Amino acid sequence: MAKQVLRGGDKLRKALDDLAKKVARGGTVEAGFIDGRTYPDAAKTSVAQVAQWNEFGTATSPPRPFMRQTINDHQSGWGKALASSLKATDYDVHQSLDFVGEIIDDQIRTSIREGSFAPISERTLEARLASSKRTGTLKSVNMETASKPLVDTGLMLGSVSHEVSDD
Repeated sequence: MAKQVLRGGDKLRKALDDLAKKVARGGTVEAGFIDGRTYPDAAKTSVAQVAQWNEFGTATSPPRPFMRQTINDHQSGWGKALASSLKATDYDVHQSLDFVGEIIDDQIRTSIREGSFAPISERTLEARLASSKRTGTLKSVNMETASKPLVDTGLMLGSVSHEVSDD
């Protein structure tokens, strides 16, 4: 039996070492409600707190799990998106994680807007309409929008963001 000896590979080894240096520091992307926004109510209620109440429900409100729905429906594609972005950015970890964060932000917003959740109560609908009358913003009523869970003022929807940090 003949024995083969492979020689060389210096260019491959250097290329792999260079690639390892580019991605060695790693990073993390967090998506959700991380910027500390608050509602304009007297208590300055945190948007993140309202999102949590919506996600898991309260004693008076059913859960509307938009975050869990986003994760369940889309997490399998995040690794592939990251891999594609790393290749496209010459393995810039921060830029690639930022790109994936934007994708996740959009998916969360879509889940909030289009998710199939328990309807709001009559009491909540009446409160929404009364609030709009008080502030003078009620010109006409689109009942489909007015009765949509998770989308009232749009503040929660507009507060979805992401943050990339280096590890």
